Amino acid sequence: MPFKVSEVKTDFEFTELIAWPNARQESLEECTQRQLEWHRSDPSSYWQKVTDTATGEIVAGALWKLYSENPFEKEDHEEAYWYPEGGQREYVNGALEIFGRPRATMGRRPHVYLNIIFTRSDYRRQGAGDLIMNWGITKAQEMGVEMWLDATPYGVPLYKKYGFVTVIENPLNPKKDDPDDEWKQLDQELGPLSMTVMWRPASGLYEEGKTVFPWNGSTGLSR
Repeated sequence: MPFKVSEVKTDFEFTELIAWPNARQESLEECTQRQLEWHRSDPSSYWQKVTDTATGEIVAGALWKLYSENPFEKEDHEEAYWYPEGGQREYVNGALEIFGRPRATMGRRPHVYLNIIFTRSDYRRQGAGDLIMNWGITKAQEMGVEMWLDATPYGVPLYKKYGFVTVIENPLNPKKDDPDDEWKQLDQELGPLSMTVMWRPASGLYEEGKTVFPWNGSTGLSR
């Protein structure tokens, strides 16, 4: 099946990429506007889409962060301002802080970060994801930098195929001494969440016991 990968450049393309058949219109508009604002304010942001050239439909998409410098030189904690003030926002703020902590500690060098990747369910396992991953690897090679991503359990085997190794399991379970009902409700709704932090060396080749991990100068994964 013929696919084409290209950069997302226009507001219309953003709306088309982010839209899903079951999304509520008000949620879609708010989400699209937020993503646009983040993209425009972040020079490292690179959105791309995969199009089925036979139908013109977008079948997959990704958000890459292309860092030519250490992105953590300046501490910047993301605030979940899209949640109303209260327990839910506090919970999401805590989860976001935990989510970003490993890379903020170990990835303090220029690198390529796969922030978001998705494929339409009816187009999975047809090569769209491969196009995205190969694009990112080629870009990292051009820049001469390492790569990072946060994987769900479903994605770990796929990323290992591209030379990524597991660095740490990262449970996203913020804690609070006296959580309010909003915090408890969101904690219950989301359930146990955990991401696998994965890394690919700038050389592209990981050799167990030989590859030096730049965040600790060793050949082991002790942190």
